[in-house]
Amino acid sequence: MNSYFASVEQQANPFLRGKPIGIIGKDQKRTIVATASIEAKRLGVKTAMSTWEAKKICPSIIFVPGDSQKYGFITNAFNELFLEFTDRVEQFSVDESFLDITEQAKDYFGAAWIGQRLRVRLKEVCGEWITASIGIAPNKLLAKLASESVKPNGLTIIQEEDAIRLLDSQKLNDLCGIGSRTAKRLNGLGIMNFKQLREFPIKELVDEFDSLGFWLHEAAHGRNDSEVNSEETDPKSIGHSYTLPHDTFDTALVRRYLLGMCEKVAWRLRRDGFVAQTLSVYIRYGDFSGAGKQCVLKESLSNGLDLFHVTWRLIESVRDPSQPIRLIGITTFHLSRSKPTMRLFSTEAGSVFGEKKEQKTVSVLSALDKLQHRYGDKAWTRASLLPIELKERSSGFHYDHEL
Repeated sequence: MNSYFASVEQQANPFLRGKPIGIIGKDQKRTIVATASIEAKRLGVKTAMSTWEAKKICPSIIFVPGDSQKYGFITNAFNELFLEFTDRVEQFSVDESFLDITEQAKDYFGAAWIGQRLRVRLKEVCGEWITASIGIAPNKLLAKLASESVKPNGLTIIQEEDAIRLLDSQKLNDLCGIGSRTAKRLNGLGIMNFKQLREFPIKELVDEFDSLGFWLHEAAHGRNDSEVNSEETDPKSIGHSYTLPHDTFDTALVRRYLLGMCEKVAWRLRRDGFVAQTLSVYIRYGDFSGAGKQCVLKESLSNGLDLFHVTWRLIESVRDPSQPIRLIGITTFHLSRSKPTMRLFSTEAGSVFGEKKEQKTVSVLSALDKLQHRYGDKAWTRASLLPIELKERSSGFHYDHEL
C-alpha cells in the first residue's frame, strides 16, 4: 500500500486530500513522522524524520495523530478483498500482503489482468485515495522487490529472465532480508552490490553467515522457495517501546514507565496464550545513542511484575548514569504455549504467604484478565502507575505499543 497510514487519513478526511501530511504519535514535540503522504514525500519529507525537521523542510505539512484502529479496519478490508482472487493470501505486515495466483493466472498475461482487476476492486472497497503498488514475479522475494520499484500505484512484472537485471539496479539493503547490519558485514567482505554477491564463493558466505549465507547466495540469483502461507502463524516476539515525555535522569519515573510497558506486554502474552523464555531491553539516550541487553529467563513468564524485575536489572547493567533516557524498548522472544507462572504482587509472594496465597493471587490475575478481555486493557491498573499515561503511537511497520 502506498503511504498507507497517510492515504487512509486522506480517504477519511477530504480536507487532507492533496495536501502534505505526516502521521505522528500523540506528542507532536517528541515523535517522528511514521508515514508521510505522497505530497509530503515529493517535498522531501521521509519516514522516521523528526517532526521539527519535517516542519523545517515543509512548513505547510499537516501533522495527524495515528489511529491504529482505523488502519487495522482497512487492513482487514483489503485482505478480505484479496480472497476474491485467491484463497492463498499471506498478510506480511499491516500494509503488505502476498497473493499466490499461480493457478488463477496461468501465465503472466493472466497475472497482469488480475493485478489490474485488483486495483479496480481496491478503489471500490477502500476508496480512491488508498492505492497499492503491485509486484508480479516467480517468487515472493522478487515480487516484493518489484512492488517497491514503481510507486505510487505501480504494477511491475518481473519474469525469471528479468531477475538479474532488477537485482543489479538495486542496493543490497533494498532486498527484504538484508538489513543495514547485514549489508555492512557484506561491505566488509568487499561485497557492494548483487553482482559481487553472486560471484562471491558460497562456502565463504556460509562460513561468515551460517545458513543466512546460503540464502544470500540464492537471493543474489533471484531464487527463493518460500511459499505463500495463508495460515495464521504465532508471533515470533511481543514487545513495546515508548518515548518518554522528556529526557530524564529520574530513576523513579523511568521505573514507572517500564512497569507500565511490562504490564502491557504481559497482558498481550496472556491474552494470546503465550509465555516468554527470552527478554531483551533497549534504552536510547537524549543524544540518540543507545544500549541494550538480552537474557534467557530462568522460567517462562507472562506476569508484568516479574518481567519488570528482570528488565530493570538488565537496564541497570547497561545504563550510562551520565546520560538522560529518552526511550525504552522491551521485547520478549522464544514464545511458547504453556501454562504461565503468574504472580500479581512479587516473585517472593509464594514464600511469604504460602502456596494458598500464591493460588489466590493467580486467581485474582485471571479475574483481572477477564475484565480486560471485556472492557479493554485500561480496565485496571496498578496504583503506582496512576501518575503516568502510555499514549499510543504508530509506525509504518507496526504499532508502537505492539512491536
